[in-house]
Amino acid sequence: MRTVKELRLAGLFAYLAALVLGLLFSYLLHSFLGGGGRLGWESFNLAGLLEGLGFLLFFTFSLYVAKKAVRVPCTTLLTAGLLWPIPARRLARPLPRVEALEAYEGRGLALLVHEGRPVGLLGLSDHILPLEEVPSVEAEVAVSELSPLFLRQPLVLVVRGEEVVGAISREAFFRHLGA
Repeated sequence: MRTVKELRLAGLFAYLAALVLGLLFSYLLHSFLGGGGRLGWESFNLAGLLEGLGFLLFFTFSLYVAKKAVRVPCTTLLTAGLLWPIPARRLARPLPRVEALEAYEGRGLALLVHEGRPVGLLGLSDHILPLEEVPSVEAEVAVSELSPLFLRQPLVLVVRGEEVVGAISREAFFRHLGA
């Protein structure tokens, strides 16, 4: 799982690589056409239009290849890393803590805590689910990286070290993605 910072850098490098490749292709086309291409506000010609179109097509193709190679969200790639996915801690909702099984009323999810340490999850199945069986991610992991985890369980725990920050439900995840 990649963090927001790693996705941001991957988006920046992929965008810059596509930009450089587009400019290089445009320069090669400029040299091939005899160096007379003009594309600007005051004057332009057919060679200049071809160079500009060549840049646009090669830049777009390079962005497509870069997106497949580094697997970053479109907004991160197209903004060169300026807009990035949110960290999991921002989408996570806190879970109520239960000290004893007798205190659990059977409504919703709850985190079973023993001597101040979380040990299990109540309400996800008909028994206490140990925390080791529930998928968990660090708080700074990008939300866009979580989709494979929802194949096994309808919930992903967000942790910071030993502390459980909260949980992200499958419904909240897909609502966030707009699906």
